[in-house]
Amino acid sequence: MPTCSILQIGDIHYPVYKNEADVDNKLDTGSMVLNGVGVNRIASAIKYIGNLSKSVHIDFAAFVGDFTDAGNQEEFVNSLEYFSTAFKSLGIPAYGVPGNHDLEWPQILNKEHNKFAAFQAIAGKYSGSIELSFDNHKAYECAAGAGAVALYAFNSCLGCSDIWKMSRMYEVDLESHLNSLNGPDLFSRFDAPYIDQDSISSVCHDIRSNPHVTPIILAHHNIFPQRTPRIAIFPEMLNAGYVRNELKQLGRPIVYLHGHIHDSLVESLLADDSDDGQISIVAISAPLLRDGFNHVQLFTSDDNVPLGVQIDEYRFETVGITGPKRRKIRFYGPEKRDRLIDETGKDIISLVKSQSSSRFSELSDKFSAHKILELEFAGHLMIDRTLEFNDKTWRVSCR
Repeated sequence: MPTCSILQIGDIHYPVYKNEADVDNKLDTGSMVLNGVGVNRIASAIKYIGNLSKSVHIDFAAFVGDFTDAGNQEEFVNSLEYFSTAFKSLGIPAYGVPGNHDLEWPQILNKEHNKFAAFQAIAGKYSGSIELSFDNHKAYECAAGAGAVALYAFNSCLGCSDIWKMSRMYEVDLESHLNSLNGPDLFSRFDAPYIDQDSISSVCHDIRSNPHVTPIILAHHNIFPQRTPRIAIFPEMLNAGYVRNELKQLGRPIVYLHGHIHDSLVESLLADDSDDGQISIVAISAPLLRDGFNHVQLFTSDDNVPLGVQIDEYRFETVGITGPKRRKIRFYGPEKRDRLIDETGKDIISLVKSQSSSRFSELSDKFSAHKILELEFAGHLMIDRTLEFNDKTWRVSCR
């Protein structure tokens, strides 16, 4: 407990926030006077992650796209160089997907140009520290120790910036747009994100063939409509509803990690015909990295039944990261969770109920700490952590 521990890294948009620091500057000029005074949020986030990894086990980092901002090859190289060096030094394996800004600009204006080829070649040079695939879909070999999970990546940017297709389909006055808009504007005007059907079918088939693993999916775009109204030709993933339905039909809890919307959202979808509130999909959005990151932990039972996810949201407040704000999403309702209690779990609950006060340290001498934490996550026990770092102060009670 937990089975898998993931750092979810959201949109970076290098180099937009590369040298940005939090400073309340009241001077009209003279920002150079304050050089080095403010907090660089991206550097601060990496430092915080380094400190966190010393006390919390991390199986791998999941980058959900937009490493760069304007499709510039040099900026993409610099972004990957920075983050691959950082995570390699921390000893944390990393996997990722491209975002709609990770396309080669302005070469994508050439209708014959492969918009992914150049960046995919660059990404290949950093595969020893960050595995970043531009393929339509990919099953990553998960880092050792990550438990019974299967990690899949979808490239949801297949239709992004296909302005020539848009001009043919919708009779867009393309020439006037090209003359009046700059690169980033064209990105947003002509994005038509989707996940191709063959990829969905292939991944769903693979998931069905592996009933004893919990699927974790990485993609840049969300499969739910975003909270903030988005005004665009195609404001959401074109086939998001189809993707949602195909994943839901698997009848398995699935964790879907994404970025793109620069928001902190955790959304869930109930399974069909679920009398006990079983969740089929939990979609977790990462904010801009300059605003923080997520620590996502998958919890499973001793016999490998997925119980749910815990999301610790680390966010910048004023001049530093605070947190975490913790969310727990249980995959099953209370009746199903009661049925999942094994004999050892029943013994622990019975013992706690029979005592006026139960110490975690004493319980863990008789039973595995993993089992006690499993019962806490499932909602059967409560643990009062007087001092988070000292389990001898923890008190255990029944709900």
